[in-house]
Amino acid sequence: MKIQRRHVGGLTTLLALGAVLGPGCAENESSLFVRGVLKFDEDTCEIDADPSSPVLLRGVLDVAFATEYSAALLVGNQMVRRGNAATLRTETSRVVFESADVHTFDAAGNELGAFTAPATGFVDPSTGAEPGFGFAHVVLVDSGSSAAALGDSNTPVEVVARVIVRGHTLGGEEAATGEFQWPIDICRGCLVFFPPEADDPTIAGPDCMNRTDGPTSACRIGMDGFVDCRVCPGLAVCTP
Repeated sequence: MKIQRRHVGGLTTLLALGAVLGPGCAENESSLFVRGVLKFDEDTCEIDADPSSPVLLRGVLDVAFATEYSAALLVGNQMVRRGNAATLRTETSRVVFESADVHTFDAAGNELGAFTAPATGFVDPSTGAEPGFGFAHVVLVDSGSSAAALGDSNTPVEVVARVIVRGHTLGGEEAATGEFQWPIDICRGCLVFFPPEADDPTIAGPDCMNRTDGPTSACRIGMDGFVDCRVCPGLAVCTP
């Protein structure tokens, strides 16, 4: 009986300790959250980590130009500020992003790939009741997933990426977002367009030979934005 009581007492102690430590070890998905995917400005190729900034509803990856799809995730931080200039206390609730755990699936729910990719960016803490916002730049579809999804087909397919972004606060605590799900259409040559002014009237039939005043580059070519045929001379998909 003494041995039994000793075991029960030990179990009670462990349960009590678990009740105290448990919440601190669990991830708090409300502290960091992904609000959406920011849209890059086509002219400047810049983004602004602001909740009023334009966002995308889904992504497009054209494998004729790129085999991986990356995105700038708008991340909110609801951690309270810890810094205090009066007491010379530095801010420790800013979060620096380090990596992203990504799983990709086809439209039927079959897993195409799973990988961990580097993530860059940071997010400031909240101000009062308003969360701070920043962005995390991550790869959502790697080359293996895009190849597995599309293969040799020219028919666009949908891939769903599920991502958790991880990092640490300036105070040294680990931090992670809840899982964010994002659909991406994968295609071959679907983003190319042929503006009328690109056609040379001196050449019979449609072409893309008049490159006067045409663009010479594109922002994030192969991802989301259309590609002017004058940007990619020589490629089969850029020949009408």
